[in-house]
Amino acid sequence: MYKKYGKSLGDILDIKNNFISKNFDLYNENMQLASVALAQPKREKCKNCDKELKNEVSFVKQGIGYKFCENCNHLNGDFEDTEYFAKAVYVDEVTDYSKYYSEESLIAWESRVEKIYNPKASFLSECLDNDFDLENDEVIDIGAGSGYFIKALLNSSFKNVRGYEVSHNQVKLANSMLNDDLVKEVGINDLVSVISNTRAEIVSMIGVLEHLTNPREILKAISENPHIKYYYISVPLFSFSVFFEIMKDNMFNRHLAGGHTHLYTNESIEYFCNEFNLSIKGQWQFGADAMDLYRMALVTLEEKNVSKDLVEMFSKKYLHSIDEIQLSLDKTDFSSEVHVLMKKSFEK
Repeated sequence: MYKKYGKSLGDILDIKNNFISKNFDLYNENMQLASVALAQPKREKCKNCDKELKNEVSFVKQGIGYKFCENCNHLNGDFEDTEYFAKAVYVDEVTDYSKYYSEESLIAWESRVEKIYNPKASFLSECLDNDFDLENDEVIDIGAGSGYFIKALLNSSFKNVRGYEVSHNQVKLANSMLNDDLVKEVGINDLVSVISNTRAEIVSMIGVLEHLTNPREILKAISENPHIKYYYISVPLFSFSVFFEIMKDNMFNRHLAGGHTHLYTNESIEYFCNEFNLSIKGQWQFGADAMDLYRMALVTLEEKNVSKDLVEMFSKKYLHSIDEIQLSLDKTDFSSEVHVLMKKSFEK
């Protein structure tokens, strides 16, 4: 297995600066979505392995309790992410999820592709065996959003690429930015059918699996489709960032909040790989925990009325070392994000 650690946070600090400047507004949106989650039915079974959740609540955050599955060690929130909840987050029926993307200029869109998504496509290329033909074999990107990863794949010489997305606004933006109709709008309930019927050799889901109401059905469809050779994901992990969020009640929660009603662990990823006939070919561990700690510090310093000069001193010293801090956290295999390329095993 190919294993890689770390990625410079400098590429996202400028993009994520609004997490600091708009902390109050984003925190209020956290609480709005938490109120929607609290109105959903209690989660009785693990989102990852479907076994009964027997463990006690480990912690409570923004009014929601979280517990680990004793069977696969997946972290589960107390409430189901129902179809209503998913539409509230992604299809703009309750909150306008796409508003953060729909006003982007082409320059800002291309900058996000270059800094965040090109490295993801490059890692995929690094891990692929010689049995994938860049000219003819197909990649489908599920949850294609505003088309960033589609563009990154094209930049990495993948020729046969298309995407599927549930948000009408993001589909419009993606195809506008791509100057091509490469992203198709689909209903939330149609994703299993798309995967079951595709003849694509690679299915990618960048920050998507954790948002789906039916991840096990999706994984089963991938496992049973004989045309699919590879499955490429990035997912958020139970990590240091969760602890930082627990410690600061009134800070915008980037990691475990909103659409993230559950989090993967190394053990729960290994569990679904074993269950659904997947073997890990490549793994890239990098997170944004050090950035979350930085945000926590700045919000706290502001609350304590620390002088502007002192805040600038802290920022200068901390940001100088932020990549080294994050790399150290990544190498513990306990940071906030992992990219995984899995290969289908055709032997049961």
